Amino acid sequence: MIHLKEHDIIEGVDKQTDRFEHLSLVSWEKPETKKVWGYYASYRIGAEWIDENEALVVTAKRGMENIDFLGMFMTCFSSNLAVESFSKIYSIRSEQPSIEAPSLKGVVSPLIVLHFLGVMSRIKALKKGYVHHSENLKKVKGRIQILKNDRTNIAMKRYDRICCDYDEYSVDIPENRLLKKALLFSNQLLSGMKFHHSYNTIHQKLAKSLALFDNVSSDVEIRDIKSIKSHKLFKDYSEAIRLAKQVLAHFDYSINKANTTDNKVVPFILDMSLLYEHYVYGLLNEAYNNRVEYQFGGSTGKPDFLYRSKEFKAILDTKYIPKYENMTLDNYVIRQLSGYGRDIPVLRWLGYEGITEESPTPSVPCIIIYPKENNKSLNPFLGRKLQELCTNRVSRLSQFYTIAIPIPMIGK
Repeated sequence: MIHLKEHDIIEGVDKQTDRFEHLSLVSWEKPETKKVWGYYASYRIGAEWIDENEALVVTAKRGMENIDFLGMFMTCFSSNLAVESFSKIYSIRSEQPSIEAPSLKGVVSPLIVLHFLGVMSRIKALKKGYVHHSENLKKVKGRIQILKNDRTNIAMKRYDRICCDYDEYSVDIPENRLLKKALLFSNQLLSGMKFHHSYNTIHQKLAKSLALFDNVSSDVEIRDIKSIKSHKLFKDYSEAIRLAKQVLAHFDYSINKANTTDNKVVPFILDMSLLYEHYVYGLLNEAYNNRVEYQFGGSTGKPDFLYRSKEFKAILDTKYIPKYENMTLDNYVIRQLSGYGRDIPVLRWLGYEGITEESPTPSVPCIIIYPKENNKSLNPFLGRKLQELCTNRVSRLSQFYTIAIPIPMIGK
């Protein structure tokens, strides 16, 4: 097994080889801060197979080994918008064999389950459908099964019973059974996280979702799960069904494996840069709500966030690069945000409604948000105006600021 941390190089490889070419966790390049070409890990962590015999595992960068992923995921799912786009952050290859990776054990299981619960929290009412029943009843309901009734009741002189086929319009349909079963698996996994500070919030979300399924059975066979299809008209249901299948497959369809203590993980890729972006959005959304716009589509691209209030307007961009605490901004970052500051659709959203190509360009503050380790602050935005946090000016640049937003750490 090859084990790397973010930005590490696979040692002993001095040229491109087919062996590593197909991997998602590393790529052949020469980063600006490195002297040689090689297969480098970037901002992705996870585990994947190199070939049938050897795996590659990439973990968080040095100084961030104790990231509280559960806390980060919870913050991400505090907004519905983050739930919609969270599937872009990670990919799971559940059809492949598991990989021995103790350092990633606490990442992938909560990731799948909390994403599922985040989508489930948006379902306010259950779908109904016709469910077929074949029962031996005391009175006729639907269609009489003549041959079966003769064998079961008439021949046995049970004249008070009659075999019937009937359809019932009910919430106890296969899709809902699948979702309930996945919720029960999720509950089993979360029971092992009772001492985490986010547990009560997660459990309340789970209990609220489970309450909707009181009249739904969790009896669904593996062969039936794979045949359950989503419906394009029910967007949340479709995503919930996809994730429910992923939850059950992740635990090998056995609820006893939902809290297993082995050190194997399903092959997966998690983009830490996008995770940090969603994490920051969760914090911004909690503090400023609709004053923040996420990924607004301008003429020159999509800035991570736009902030608009009566007193202050700003363009914000997240960079998963701790070095900004002690180093100057990269030129490409300055150019990128400066371009957004001249983007007319962006400026109009910020409140410069009458601006045209001939108008003087307003000076819009540009803010780079970067991670910082070992800070105990939960949400630096909460209870504070954004402009109050713009104290760290970038030298020799007008209206450029950096703000360090800590990543939650276990034990910090």
